[in-house]
Amino acid sequence: MQDMSWRAQAIKVSDKIGYVIEMTSAAFCVFIYAIMIGVALLGIIFRYIIYNPFEWTEELARLLMLWLGFLAISVALRKREHIAIQFIVQKLPYKVSKVLEYCVDLLIAFFLIILIKQGYLMTSRTILTTSTLNISMFWPYLAVPLGAFISLLQLILNVTKKILSESGST
Repeated sequence: MQDMSWRAQAIKVSDKIGYVIEMTSAAFCVFIYAIMIGVALLGIIFRYIIYNPFEWTEELARLLMLWLGFLAISVALRKREHIAIQFIVQKLPYKVSKVLEYCVDLLIAFFLIILIKQGYLMTSRTILTTSTLNISMFWPYLAVPLGAFISLLQLILNVTKKILSESGST
């Protein structure tokens, strides 16, 4: 009985941590998306209505989209809404599909670890600056390892919950 309460408590803590990470990432995504839309609209208005375009709006919108994409990966991973081919998995026996799920999780983790490592190397070694904003490419590149790290945390929390709930039901 005490084992069940430990498992339930661990699942609950894991779920709360994942929820906080998800809501924080999602809030940043909404904020970034709003700024991106505002910048794009500003660029459109000044280019096609006022006929005096800003040079930096397209570049800033592109950099914001990069951040949006990498932060949103963790939200999709938490909800298990990443790309998957479910119709094949549903045709397999239960135990085989469970093993396949863990293999997919391992492959995603492997990819995220490579992304963290390579993103860190790319971020730490950059000497480039953006052409119109004149900011270091460190800041746009930082989206890669940070987004991958947050996604890896979500994946670990999801797998932990899955293992604890499956081992508690057997």
